[in-house]
Amino acid sequence: MELLQLQYFLQLANLQHVSRAAEKLHISQPSLSATVKKLESELGAPLFVRKGRNIVLSSYGEVFKTYAEQALLSLENGRQAVSNMKSADDSSLNLGILSPYIWNELFSRFSDNNPHIKINRYSIEDYQFYDSLIEGKIDMYLGGINFQRNVNTDEIEFLPLYEDDMVLLVHEDHPLAKHDGVDLRECRGERFISLDDSTSLQQFINNMFDQVRVKPDVVMVCDYTLRDRMVSEKHGVSLTTKLAAKKTEVKNVKYITVINPTEKRRLGLVWRRGKLLSDSMQKFCDTAKEFYLNI
Repeated sequence: MELLQLQYFLQLANLQHVSRAAEKLHISQPSLSATVKKLESELGAPLFVRKGRNIVLSSYGEVFKTYAEQALLSLENGRQAVSNMKSADDSSLNLGILSPYIWNELFSRFSDNNPHIKINRYSIEDYQFYDSLIEGKIDMYLGGINFQRNVNTDEIEFLPLYEDDMVLLVHEDHPLAKHDGVDLRECRGERFISLDDSTSLQQFINNMFDQVRVKPDVVMVCDYTLRDRMVSEKHGVSLTTKLAAKKTEVKNVKYITVINPTEKRRLGLVWRRGKLLSDSMQKFCDTAKEFYLNI
């Protein structure tokens, strides 16, 4: 049974005149008659009977008309629901992020260019972004894409935005502060301030230590906001990305590029594979690509 058959049937049922119904539908009378005949054949019952020069609904047609009207109304409601949902998707973006402060310039650029789109930002630990995407809690994730955990990449798509050098963040009075670069093997006696092992950045950092066979002396575990302050207060040193180090607001700290191992932190956008990108998602992708083109 086809949607066109229902539309033709209802038009004929309402006008009860073949030529007028065909004219209303902008089709030929034979085409209308053939379509209705096919519908009657599928149902196994006549839907119309002749009454003089006109046609009227049969008892079968009277019953079927109610269901046909309900079916078309239900489809129209579905179309409207999708339209409303699409409109909402195009005017808002649910974005999961881990460290908002390194993306502030990107958000400002996007908002300036798209003032009608509202960004709902959700603080999500790296290891939680995968489930949040699959469950539809967020549209996209903005963060690290060096996947150290068991992430099923068959279920996600990602857009690399840039690669960042890893640096050692130290107090400006630290002996290493005078160096242009640092080998992690030189840091065996250092006291490290780390992130929680559950975050993808810390997993990435742990992998770097494993490569040079160094077991760091971790004296403190804290979040991103406290890490830089602890370094400025001389509680220890910390590994982070160069962009994050440049954007730190604390004073009395300096960063040194890690020259061994030569791992780079990859950052980008992630979304569920097969998800149709809304207008707001596509605009954010385009803005992010342009923003980080020359970073």
